[in-house]
Amino acid sequence: MHRISPFALLSRAWQTVRHAWLPLTSTMLGFQLLMLVVVSPLIAWLFREALRANGMVGLDFSALHFTGGIGISLTLIVVIMLLAFWIASLQFIVLVTMLRHAQRRESLSATAIWEDTRATARKLLRPSSFSLFCYLFFIVPLSGFGFASVLSQGIAVPSFISGELLKSPMTSAIWTGFMLLVALLNLRFSLSLPVFALTTATGGRSMRLSWRLTRGWAAVRVVLAVVIVLMLAGVATVALTALAIAPTAITDIAAPAASPAVAAFSLGIAQVLGLALTAFVLSLLGAVLLTLVSEREDQLAAVRLEPVEAADPLRNTRKLGPQTARPRKQLGTLIAAAAVVAIAFGFVHLGTMQQLSQHPNTLVLGHRGFSDGGVENTISGLEAAVAADPDLVEIDVMQTADKRFVVMHDGALDRLAGMSAKVKDLTLDELTQITVRDQFGHEAKIPSLEDYVRRAQQLEMPLLIEVKSGGLDTPDRVPLLVAELDSLDAMDNNIFHTLDNPVATELKQLRPDATVGYILAFAGIDVPETDADFVVVEEWSATQEIQNAAYRAGLGFFSWTVNDDASMRDLLRRDADGVITDHPDVALAARSEMRQETGLAGTLVDALTRFVAVF
Repeated sequence: MHRISPFALLSRAWQTVRHAWLPLTSTMLGFQLLMLVVVSPLIAWLFREALRANGMVGLDFSALHFTGGIGISLTLIVVIMLLAFWIASLQFIVLVTMLRHAQRRESLSATAIWEDTRATARKLLRPSSFSLFCYLFFIVPLSGFGFASVLSQGIAVPSFISGELLKSPMTSAIWTGFMLLVALLNLRFSLSLPVFALTTATGGRSMRLSWRLTRGWAAVRVVLAVVIVLMLAGVATVALTALAIAPTAITDIAAPAASPAVAAFSLGIAQVLGLALTAFVLSLLGAVLLTLVSEREDQLAAVRLEPVEAADPLRNTRKLGPQTARPRKQLGTLIAAAAVVAIAFGFVHLGTMQQLSQHPNTLVLGHRGFSDGGVENTISGLEAAVAADPDLVEIDVMQTADKRFVVMHDGALDRLAGMSAKVKDLTLDELTQITVRDQFGHEAKIPSLEDYVRRAQQLEMPLLIEVKSGGLDTPDRVPLLVAELDSLDAMDNNIFHTLDNPVATELKQLRPDATVGYILAFAGIDVPETDADFVVVEEWSATQEIQNAAYRAGLGFFSWTVNDDASMRDLLRRDADGVITDHPDVALAARSEMRQETGLAGTLVDALTRFVAVF
């Protein structure tokens, strides 16, 4: 078949979706609601049970233990992974099957679709489908585009990992190369699901065939078509946001008392419309891929289910005309069902809007100072942070070879100083003579803890001091640290945190009046038992549920390292106790803006970002 242009590819995809947009959107919307309301809570419950079977309430990586229940835990985790994969894959297989019927103008009845889907659904359970699992749950979410699912949208490289990798030229290049590779793999495997759904090919063979079918110009056409679809989806998202905000903006002026209710139900309606938009965009993207598969059907001769001539997208067998029978009745049913769901979401959001409308008292902390104005953990970085005026500055403290302390994050000096030496092998005097440089061209000397604290006292800037492992780490390092800070009169005006729960306990035993936090790189579903006063949860797992769990346990709640604007605003709206960020100026501006708000329109904008899932 003639290789059509990207615009012709998109045009044919549009014709397919236009013919059956109502059943396609309804089915995909139903799948998303099912996963949001039923499957996701079920998987969360299974995960909690998996942890409890091993005597845990959360993933406390500093105190992992394995009991006789580890076998049950691992079994439940495997069940969770298989369930998520099977349901997410089934959604896309049903989509591809419906698109194929629409492409040929064939029946889109539930019976017809199920007949064509059930064999493929069973095929998903074979070990040969493992490669598809890797594609759907690693390659697609990491690259940020493709057949996205509610069940996989939280899968990502945590920002504390990617952020650290981007802080040196070498690791930045490695990270960029890795992400380009993931994007390439996603592109070349993008036809795997259509091939898997429409042929007898196994998961591995489907991916190999996809690789073959997306060579050269085919890959370029897919990229251009996807970019156009996503740009149009972006325009639709802006329009949806404007429509959702308008009623609340009006009541803010005319009837402020009604704004919370109006905002809550506007959010519920926007949530349903956002899911519908996502369903439509997924359908259009699926149709693009299906059109490309149909174009190259001659290359699938060994695995096709039917003769090539039967797969002609222009063939008019069992023609039903636009949509299906009784389209008005079906559209009315869909609108009524969507209205019921939107109203239900609105009632759920009533309390949320009241909570989000509160003016935040969240502390803003400069992460290792302020890297826009100086090297991390140096006095110049501290001075730059003071100019930005955060509430506190967070620093890292590490023990030297002579049992003293420097302000340093890395145990090795290669990233910042270009040296192969380690902190634990050098004395305080040796370390403080070393110049460190960052990716922005700043440079400064490594400061001793004493010099840094004295300068912070002069600038009247309180500190959040992280007791960092990776230095000499002698058994008496905590008492030595406390003694040095006492000598500087710096225990009472500063607070502490650590990744090591025993260190937090020791600090509280030595100084019960000290305010100490326990850092969690991944919080799981609950907070662990700790003697600390607050938890510091990495942004990736700093959910509302974990924040609520911390408050139930009588703990404060901080999050790190929060550099994304939407995440900053979300945590501020939730009135978290503290946000640690490389960009304190941005967080402070957002907090100031929220404190000056007089209506709920601005609150609704942030709530839309948090609750409305748009592709």
